[in-house]
Amino acid sequence: MTPGKVYLVGAGPGHPELLTVKAAKLLEVGDVIIYDRLVQEEILALTKPSAERIYLGKSVGLHESRQEEIFDVLVRKAREGKIVVRLKGGDPFLFGRGGEEAEYLADHDVPFEVVPGVSSALAAPVSAGIAVTHRDWASAVAIVTGHEANRDQSRLNWSALAGMDTLVFLMAVHTVGRVATELIGHGRDPDTPAAMIQMAFWHGERVVTGTLRTIAADVERAGINPPATLVIGEAVRLREKLKHSRRDLCRRPDMAPHFEPAPVPDQLLRMATAGMGSQVLRFALATSLFDRLEQWQTASELARAMGLNRIGLAEVLECLVSMGLLEGGPDGYRNLELASRYLLENSPQSLKPALLYQAAHLAPLSAVGRYLLNGREDGAHTEVEELQRQSCECLARYAAPFVLEKLDTPPPGPVLLVGWGGNRYRELASGRWPDLSVEVRNPFEANGTRDAAGTIADGSRRYGTVLFSGILSSCQREQFAPALKNASRTLKAGGLLVLHDAFIGAEVPAAPEVLLSALGRHVLHGGSRNWPISRLETELRQVGLAVLRKESIPGGTQLVIAGTP
Repeated sequence: MTPGKVYLVGAGPGHPELLTVKAAKLLEVGDVIIYDRLVQEEILALTKPSAERIYLGKSVGLHESRQEEIFDVLVRKAREGKIVVRLKGGDPFLFGRGGEEAEYLADHDVPFEVVPGVSSALAAPVSAGIAVTHRDWASAVAIVTGHEANRDQSRLNWSALAGMDTLVFLMAVHTVGRVATELIGHGRDPDTPAAMIQMAFWHGERVVTGTLRTIAADVERAGINPPATLVIGEAVRLREKLKHSRRDLCRRPDMAPHFEPAPVPDQLLRMATAGMGSQVLRFALATSLFDRLEQWQTASELARAMGLNRIGLAEVLECLVSMGLLEGGPDGYRNLELASRYLLENSPQSLKPALLYQAAHLAPLSAVGRYLLNGREDGAHTEVEELQRQSCECLARYAAPFVLEKLDTPPPGPVLLVGWGGNRYRELASGRWPDLSVEVRNPFEANGTRDAAGTIADGSRRYGTVLFSGILSSCQREQFAPALKNASRTLKAGGLLVLHDAFIGAEVPAAPEVLLSALGRHVLHGGSRNWPISRLETELRQVGLAVLRKESIPGGTQLVIAGTP
């Protein structure tokens, strides 16, 4: 057998265009891709379809046990004669335990090579407009692990760190208070500028600035979560000037993690079997299977707990592993960190209601045929109405941070939100713009009027901004255009109409999940038909408005901002 080789590859800060050329080439040829939780799907999409993808991210408190598992998989796969790409966020030798993995491979006579990556220690400040060294501000920079800050026997020399020009702490979200206290206690000026950068170069990037005295409270108030990078020093002041730098890093306009121009055979086979996949996922969600798999469990243990056949359940679990929703191992099955945040019942980012609703649209061929022959009139569909409402609310809550992130300045007030996710929008807006008044009306809630146009026309108040949030799928035919008309009438002079919905973009083909979901909904339940952006622009012109801006939002939806031309 030809001996295999392991490549310890830095994936950089997250964006696929920030990979090194060699890293991208290795992803194209690697037989096995072993990745952690800081690697985005957009980067994994660059792998060849036949590559075996193994998720070995580390949960809090499980670092040591998982590292032994990583060692074992690296050696075993290489000895099978495979090209193994060990993909690590940032640079493999900077707080990535790449040195330990290289040592282990050397001790076991496994050929390996290290491919450096752009570390978040340098990339995150760049993304936030902070130069960690500058002729006028900083001649030295120290990169420190935040995990070390809370240890009783810390190896950190706080006196030396307090005297450094610029400090960059990785993994310091939960230790920022201790870091600030120690630095101030060892002589650092409490008014030294500081910044915390969350998810640099990712979709959800956020930056919080303050001083060494205030940064811990600022981070807590803003709800910053890992991964995030803490920067301390006078160089942070440069952000006010450099944050206006405009990037030309490209993502697909629809923000989907696919880069192939057309489906390859493997993908075509997945599309053909997607119906069974949706039912497997539907079963797992309906039985709260993912909620049972926070720890390793065998198929036998699960079958006994759920009263199911062991052989059949084992087959379903293997399907979920192949779909990238669970991981399997010698100890059974458990959740994947990246997937479970969308699948667990009580996760803040749960998409469970939306996924159940989408899976309910598996229409039989006979129903599709009737739809193509006759169309379908709008009618009651009480059996899924509550699930549809939960789905709309769930998707709106998920999209709200992305929508507000696109609004660089406060929208003109007061704001009238029509549709879903009102409480989430109001919560986020109050944290960002405390003086902004947000009124919420949702005619599609239980016992609502189901008349968006009438809801807007009810009252004489004028609004600086009207926000439509995900109402297209709730409207019946011919309901959406009158709602646009009434919204334009209730705007103040110079006001904005902001629309977030599953509009069909003109620049790129719509994501298949958007069109297939809409088709299933129309076949089984009727409702408003698809609205291309071009139709929306025509309707807006008829009410005296023009599209000022268009943005793609994760989940295959579009954000459209319209106002007076």
